[in-house]
Amino acid sequence: MRSRKTYFVLMAVALLALFLLAGCGKRVLRNPEVSRGDYFTAEEFKKLSKEQRNTYCDQLVSELDKQTKDAEAADQRVAEVNKRAADLESQTASLDAQIAELQAQIAELESKKAPPEPEKYTVVKGDCLYKISGYETIYNSPAKWPVLYRANRDQIKDPNLIYPDWILVVPRGLPSEWVVYRGEFLFKIAGYEEVYGKGREWPKIYEANKDQIKDPDLIYPKQVLKIPR
Repeated sequence: MRSRKTYFVLMAVALLALFLLAGCGKRVLRNPEVSRGDYFTAEEFKKLSKEQRNTYCDQLVSELDKQTKDAEAADQRVAEVNKRAADLESQTASLDAQIAELQAQIAELESKKAPPEPEKYTVVKGDCLYKISGYETIYNSPAKWPVLYRANRDQIKDPNLIYPDWILVVPRGLPSEWVVYRGEFLFKIAGYEEVYGKGREWPKIYEANKDQIKDPDLIYPKQVLKIPR
């Protein structure tokens, strides 16, 4: 009797071990959230019943289908954004071209615009070019008196001698032409503050006046030279 009882006990233990190895042990009670990336482990899957496995597989298929559709929708949105970006880039290029054209037109109009009309100043007693140039309404800088002198050389023979009631021209802006006076040469003219302020810029004047300047070292009084800007 004892040996038969022992036999049955051993058989029950063997069957239990077989069931456990075959995945027929205690059933898994937890319900993983597949949509959040929570899945059964391999060991847990072995312990699922057929019904549980079918339900779990349906969840996996449903989640795969959802993710596939989400990926397709994302791809479509990316394609739409890329198309919009390409359209904007094309519009930007078109606008840049229009801006460049407008800037060229503005530059052309600026080059053709006549210089501002010179203002006038009536000399009063006690005035001198240095003092007049320092007036806030003139240049606000006494050091600019040579500009006044050069603009009025037709009546000022000596820059230290001016007289009441004289009407002086007060040039504004930059001249587009220059009337040559005795003793002037291209380097000197280019160095005037109202021209370029730099003597080394004289080749600009020479190149713009080659039709009347045969030798850059020879210019003559009363020649009217173009001053390119």
